[in-house]
Amino acid sequence: MERKMTRRRFGVLMGSASLASAPVLRANWGLPVSSVSDSDGKTIYPYGTHVYREPSLPLEQLRQDFPLLKRLGFNMIKIQEVWATDEPREGAIDLSKVTQVVADAKQNGLVVYFGVTMETAPAWLWKKHPDARLVYNTGEAHNDPTQYVLPADGKPGPCWHHPGAREAGTRFIETIGREIGKFDNIQVWNVWQEIGFWPMRRGFLGFCFCPYTLAEFRNWLQQRYEGLKSLNDAWKSAFADWSEVLPPRLFPQVPPTIDWRYFMDDVYLSEALRWKAEAFRRSDPHRRPILAHTGSPNIGSTADWRHAEPVDIFGSSAYPAWTAFNQWDAEATRDGQPLPKWPALHHELWENIMMKFDYVRSASRDGNFWTAELQGGPIVTGLNRGRVPEPADIRRWVLGCLAAGSRGICFWNHRTEIFWQESYGFGLLDLQGDQTPRADEAGRLGKAINAHADLFAQGTPPRPQVALVMNEDLWHFAEGSTSNIKDHLLHTIRGIYRALWNRGIAVDFLEAEKIANAGGRYEALILPFPVALGSSVIESLELYVRNGGTVISEACPGRLDRFGIAFPSELAPGVEELFGIRHKQVVVIREPNDGAKWTGMAVGFGDSAAFEELKGTGEFADHRVFPAYYLQTILPSTARPVLMVGNEVAGSMNIYGKGEAYLVGTLLGHAVLSYNDTGNENFLAAVLRRSGVKPDNVGKLHRRQRQLGPLTAWFLFNTTTEVVKETASIADFKSATDLLGSELKQNAGNVTFQVDPMDVRCIVLER
Repeated sequence: MERKMTRRRFGVLMGSASLASAPVLRANWGLPVSSVSDSDGKTIYPYGTHVYREPSLPLEQLRQDFPLLKRLGFNMIKIQEVWATDEPREGAIDLSKVTQVVADAKQNGLVVYFGVTMETAPAWLWKKHPDARLVYNTGEAHNDPTQYVLPADGKPGPCWHHPGAREAGTRFIETIGREIGKFDNIQVWNVWQEIGFWPMRRGFLGFCFCPYTLAEFRNWLQQRYEGLKSLNDAWKSAFADWSEVLPPRLFPQVPPTIDWRYFMDDVYLSEALRWKAEAFRRSDPHRRPILAHTGSPNIGSTADWRHAEPVDIFGSSAYPAWTAFNQWDAEATRDGQPLPKWPALHHELWENIMMKFDYVRSASRDGNFWTAELQGGPIVTGLNRGRVPEPADIRRWVLGCLAAGSRGICFWNHRTEIFWQESYGFGLLDLQGDQTPRADEAGRLGKAINAHADLFAQGTPPRPQVALVMNEDLWHFAEGSTSNIKDHLLHTIRGIYRALWNRGIAVDFLEAEKIANAGGRYEALILPFPVALGSSVIESLELYVRNGGTVISEACPGRLDRFGIAFPSELAPGVEELFGIRHKQVVVIREPNDGAKWTGMAVGFGDSAAFEELKGTGEFADHRVFPAYYLQTILPSTARPVLMVGNEVAGSMNIYGKGEAYLVGTLLGHAVLSYNDTGNENFLAAVLRRSGVKPDNVGKLHRRQRQLGPLTAWFLFNTTTEVVKETASIADFKSATDLLGSELKQNAGNVTFQVDPMDVRCIVLER
């Protein structure tokens, strides 16, 4: 028998000389930090840029740059401290350089976002504790003693289950907290810059198979399961003693994989964040908040929710121009071809800013998140150099972050990089000179944002009416599968988000295990490709729909249990009742005109079905659905058909209690992204409209909002290639101003504004 709630057993614990002009943090131990105030109690919005990591520009250069940054419109700098640099001999900790940077920032009225890079361990640690290395599934230790922050900030670093490594790391962090913490312009401690193990060389079973981690894994399993029999029943295994229990090493398509990857991705990494955070909480005299950030949210996984739990502020990096289209996307190009301008700029906005930060916001405690790194200059990898961001890019990215709810923004970085792979890249400023158009625009935005600091530092977006359900067990099942299930799951998540974005419908992402407690906040829940489901998730969905919610599921919900075990009826217990159907058949369906974006080479005759659109019926008779990958046909019992393929039912709606459960026997997102087809978007919007979900648009413009008391910010997105001019009522407000000072035409309770192609405007209103 599996114990309840054991996967959430992570506890979260929560100056000196005065600083006349610099903002001083006001924070409470263990409580969410909503804002930062200056010495007069006035709120500031944390808005800064990275300035220091080893190898660094000369400190004299930084000293000269700080007044410039202040004049431009920044109020914060970021420091990336490196353990290997500052403790070259055990116990000989030299913080003189970072102390100088913090002191110079203080003199210029700048607060400091201070990060420690513990994965870049000093040489003496490896000599003293050679068994502190992370170990692959093959038994090979990850032996890379490099002390440079490139690549990957020293990751994967030591195994933090090793007691010697943990003790040494704790001692170092506590020294930082005591010594650097004396400065009252420290704003936040970052305990992990871009959380993760990457790079790993041995596939996703990966780390860590050292004796310390395997012992902790067994301990965790003993808390999770009531006994060895319970574990054996769940895993379909036959261990005779707990000491025999091991994760898979070579073949991942087995039940233990699900628990093993949860332990390493969710439990291990969260525990590493927790002990680092606690070390600062014990040692920092002013008890500043703790931040950690991911390189990019892992869309489809819920590990980000676990990583956000031990810290006060969660965040993510964002390099919008670094990530091109997915190979299945309609706009993807062949090698040697340039990307089309307008689709590429739109992709940077909807996926690399809005979707990712909607995800981060959903994972964060109380929605408290930062844009922890934001691209400031051209992407450079080796000798390859990307485009130099224009002011319009900087404006679109920053306003997008604010629209998603970001409560702090830090660029990477103030001047271009100097070290090897990233040389001459990423900076708002070049290595020489005090001005660039992109830096000027970033500074202009900073001044404008801080003119309304309360609104943006504390204001929140309205809660969306729709949530996409993310399931960690499903994610690990997809990762471990031999077919490209993971690719299909991720692609349809992206496509569904894009369909709703196109309609002006904001979304949250909700982890499956929170449906019982938080699902009732939403009018509708969408289940992307839920082919493997645990019984507790199905029970939560039943309760949610019974109480009046709407569930929209893609093909084959609960075809397998969470460990990949099949059912006689080909559906998990409870699924037939919830959706009012019985399973008939599932086939792989080809793409139109036998396309090959995701369809591979045929293995045998008759192993796939020809493409055929699904036709709406009843109240959905005007709709059609473009099927992708899976096509499930069903036999309705209490449900009524809503989609047909020939004479077979491929979609249904069942009234269950006070709510409705829709089953769509295919994947909806692929058509949106891969074929620019609007049929699935229209169908999905029609179902949501029945559930009371309303888009937020002003004519052709998508609108996002942030609110704080009488203040509201409207973010107006023009995702077309033409100038758009619209008029909106502001009768409920006493004033309306453009954030950046552009003209607003107001007349008789209406306001008229113009938005350039692929641009964003922000209007600040007061009741």
